[in-house]
Amino acid sequence: MGKKASKRSPKKATPKRPATRSKKTTRRKTPQKADSGKMLFGQKEAADYWGRTTKTIQTWMQNGLPATKSGRQCVFDVELCQPWVDAFLSESESSESTKLNEQLKEARLREQLLKNDKLEREKEIAEGNLVPLDEYELFAAELVIEARDQLLNIPKEMRRHLCKKCQKKVVEEMTMVIENTLQRLAAVEGGPKK
Repeated sequence: MGKKASKRSPKKATPKRPATRSKKTTRRKTPQKADSGKMLFGQKEAADYWGRTTKTIQTWMQNGLPATKSGRQCVFDVELCQPWVDAFLSESESSESTKLNEQLKEARLREQLLKNDKLEREKEIAEGNLVPLDEYELFAAELVIEARDQLLNIPKEMRRHLCKKCQKKVVEEMTMVIENTLQRLAAVEGGPKK
């Protein structure tokens, strides 16, 4: 047979340590804000004042920003800190890394503009408003070939309108002039090739 369940006593178990009735609550003391325009209490308030992040304020403190600790909070005297901040910002603005960062930002901006232009062209091509460059080049090449062939056919077409004596001479002259013109066009950079 199975085990019998143990019976619990109806009395309440006594705690090992008696509970104390008077607990002391600790209050965090905040420094008095004597003159809010001259003292900044806490890194967040300093970050808001100078328009930076709290991480930047921590870095500045490591680099020598004058601040006093009051418990966990830092107190910044604006009259002492402002000259340091101005000097630090002017030094960092003229540094080589800042110039490189500016150049990098400009390069990224140019790259983004080119990417936007390319996306816009692709969108226009997809909508049918623009013709892709390779299709345009093929079309232009076909037009040049057709024009060349028609120009070279002119002497043959003119032959029937001329008398027998001058047919040969005129046809040769016209063919030579047309071929010279086509060679000059082929010599022009970006012009049609013969």
